Amino acid sequence: MPVGYSIYVDRPSYIHHRLDPRTKLAALGAAFVLALAFNHPAVLGGLVVLVLVAGRVAQVGWRSMAPFLAGSVWFIILGVLIWPLYVRSGAPLYAIAGQTITVDGLLFGLAMGLRVALMVTAAGVWMMTTSPQKLTVGLLHLGLPYKAGVAMTAAIRFVPLLNAERATIAEAQQARALDLRKGSPLSRAVKSVAIIGPLFIRAIDVAQGLAVAMDARGFGVRDGRTSIVELRLTGVDRMVMLALLAASLLGIALRLLGIGLISRDYL
Repeated sequence: MPVGYSIYVDRPSYIHHRLDPRTKLAALGAAFVLALAFNHPAVLGGLVVLVLVAGRVAQVGWRSMAPFLAGSVWFIILGVLIWPLYVRSGAPLYAIAGQTITVDGLLFGLAMGLRVALMVTAAGVWMMTTSPQKLTVGLLHLGLPYKAGVAMTAAIRFVPLLNAERATIAEAQQARALDLRKGSPLSRAVKSVAIIGPLFIRAIDVAQGLAVAMDARGFGVRDGRTSIVELRLTGVDRMVMLALLAASLLGIALRLLGIGLISRDYL
């Protein structure tokens, strides 16, 4: 697999090199639990800001986070456009094509967009601050079979690799006069086959190359696996994990009490 194609961004920060990958995995799980526990935009927005602050503390630049932020903005827009058509509770604001848009509907749509944004940004910060090698060792310490751990980290590495391949194929096709910016949506979808086809073949080729390389190194010959990377939970890791567990339990308790919710009728 070519060197340099990785979502991981190496920085000299405490989060990168001092926090155990199991702690960061627990933080990702806590972010998902809290995202599902609340549906109020103020709470979810605050959690998104907290994740972005954690990314900045880890010295991850805005440019590195830009793809995740762009995806988050897109989900927020979709939430605001779609959910008000289904949530009818609350004070009415205006009507569109016979559909009454309410305050609660808009707030709930914003909350659903922020919920997905929280998950996306949390996953992005997690991948950019956790080395794939350390992640594999951390998963092994959690009891995951090492073949499954390697498969998971390889899949994470494939995402930026295939994105780079897509960009290369798109530029090559544009040099051959393929213009995906013009025409109807159907015609552009037909033209995209010129990119999807070579990308699919390239993905199979890279997967086969990876399999041959792993077989040549005796992958799977032994039941166990050794590693030069050593992990050890520190006192700080244990404190962070306890805080994450407490935050998750508090979020679930508040959900059951109806605090931090726009509506109990929806997730």
